[in-house]
Amino acid sequence: MKFNITRDNVKISGRTLFRDGICFLGYSASSVSFRFNGMKASAGIISNPDSFPAECHAWIAVYIDNALVPDKRIELKETEQEIVLYDSPVKREVEITIMKYTEPEFAVCGISYIQTDSGELLAPPAPKKRRMQIIGDSITCGYGVEGDVERLEIKTSEENPAKAYSVIMAQELDADFEIVAWNGKGIITSYVGEEEDAVPDKTWLVPMLYKYTDAGCSKNYFNEPQEKWELWEHSSFEPDIITINLGTNDASYTRGIPERTEEFTNGYLDFLENLHAIHPDAAILCMLGIMDQILCPAASKAVDLFKKKYAEVNISFLHLPLQQEEDGLGTFWHPVYKSHQKAAGLITGHIRHMMDWGE
Repeated sequence: MKFNITRDNVKISGRTLFRDGICFLGYSASSVSFRFNGMKASAGIISNPDSFPAECHAWIAVYIDNALVPDKRIELKETEQEIVLYDSPVKREVEITIMKYTEPEFAVCGISYIQTDSGELLAPPAPKKRRMQIIGDSITCGYGVEGDVERLEIKTSEENPAKAYSVIMAQELDADFEIVAWNGKGIITSYVGEEEDAVPDKTWLVPMLYKYTDAGCSKNYFNEPQEKWELWEHSSFEPDIITINLGTNDASYTRGIPERTEEFTNGYLDFLENLHAIHPDAAILCMLGIMDQILCPAASKAVDLFKKKYAEVNISFLHLPLQQEEDGLGTFWHPVYKSHQKAAGLITGHIRHMMDWGE
């Protein structure tokens, strides 16, 4: 039997656009999970592979029950296709998660229906007691985590948020999570390269993207003007803690220049104040340093300035150690799985202490 996806019959993780009965998974690690009693399940998936080179197709992963390793990873090569999610000779209760592994910069992933050999879907998986909102850039997305530093090309097949600190820490803390992250983006500029006369790129920045459900899909897939982009309903996901890992791309422009560094600090403070206004009860953990540490003092200063204005907020800054070359380097010098595991361990320990969450 076929089922349209609704918020009543599946558990949705992350920001998703619903259009004409289709659920479009947005940011990295956004997912839908459902339960049924049967032997077989499939899903109708749509994408736009013809709009991108093969290296930038969308990828999904399928998880069965509570497995930490996906049962399969699938490249979305067709505009429309039906994908078998689960096939077993034994009838039983099964939980299936379809997770988007790629970012909204690349091809889209829309789920048009779920089909099972049962007459109904069971109640969706229960929400977890803890909630995290995870804001960042390529590091948070697991960009290039399975790549190689010597091959300087983008391959979405080598992007894996499940091997990034973001998903690792959420799993370790047994928390539901929402990721808002985009490679190359920052607070006051996107990555601008190493040219001496580089100017800031302020066209698409994380504070702007944060306002919308999925600006990438709205603009690039539905070709909508900005005034038509769907604004995210922030009250639909109230986090216990917000983590922010931004500044690596801003450093490509600030370059230790005092007035640029001050602009970053002020922009960071503005973003913190906006987040606090939207989620006044959430704790905030800011972090930086795994790829570049030049703006760690500036980010820490923004946190200190925020503390002076909002002494009641549980907020802190975590200076992450640089990745080590002996652990390996991914695409464009991004951290590999081992580096993400080390960072996740430090972050998880910090959050447990900060939130009094224990082991």
